[in-house]
Amino acid sequence: MVLSVRKKRYLARLRGYALNPVVRRGRRLVGRDQTHLIGNHPVVLPPEHDLPFYQRRDPTYDAYAAAVLAAIAGDSGRTLVIDLGANVGDTAVAALTAAPAIDVIAVEGDPRFVEYLRRNLADFGSRVTIVDGFVGPVGAAATFARHGSTGGFQAGSADASYGVTSWAAPETLLEGSETYDRVVWKSDIDGFDIHLLVDHWAAIDDRCDVLWFEYDPVATLGNHDDIDALVTLLETSGRRLHVYDNLGRELVELEPGIATGTGLRTLTAWLFAQRDGHLTVPYVDIWAFREDI
Repeated sequence: MVLSVRKKRYLARLRGYALNPVVRRGRRLVGRDQTHLIGNHPVVLPPEHDLPFYQRRDPTYDAYAAAVLAAIAGDSGRTLVIDLGANVGDTAVAALTAAPAIDVIAVEGDPRFVEYLRRNLADFGSRVTIVDGFVGPVGAAATFARHGSTGGFQAGSADASYGVTSWAAPETLLEGSETYDRVVWKSDIDGFDIHLLVDHWAAIDDRCDVLWFEYDPVATLGNHDDIDALVTLLETSGRRLHVYDNLGRELVELEPGIATGTGLRTLTAWLFAQRDGHLTVPYVDIWAFREDI
């Protein structure tokens, strides 16, 4: 039987799902770090990190953003990316290699990830500021847990967990950002992206030209009323939205105003509905641009 290209790809994905946990376990047992290229720049990843597997499986995963950032920085003088949940520095490296006029503030609270973050950003010198800590506070959460490639204030078993007693305020991170022509607020802080934006909207919206955040209303960990609150804030912000799925494929562009509100409420209902059926897109990335960009 001759298999179609589509079936071959499907079988390859299934094989990858089966083999990756075994390969990952082997790396962990021997303590072997991984080397991976991001924007032709080598980065070092912990043995348990799955980014190389994800990008082999779906080349657009966590890769499309470099082109978006290059376009944002292309017609401005200097751009600052504030990277919340910087993990091991993969997004920061993508930003720094996207355009020479981009600087990064990389914020990460997990000590294990911070170790790799510092190694991976060392070559970029003064273009990088590393903030060792979590951004907040948000809600009543006080315990962080690491889950393989990522981490957050999540329920369930984890590799490590610990209490959080001190927080970096968004307003503090934004100090001095007025010296830049454009500021990008990027957040991937599993479970709290929505609530952080709602709680600190005035400061973030006032200073940041672009908001780039993970939108996962189903798995959000704070007050669910914040979901509609954020939709309303975006609807009245005058920002234009571009929405990408979890694999980096653009889903929709939403014009400012009513179209944003209607589109986001429809998208939110769709994300909830998927959890009751066949899950294909668990969350999306939202880019909210001021109209002059």
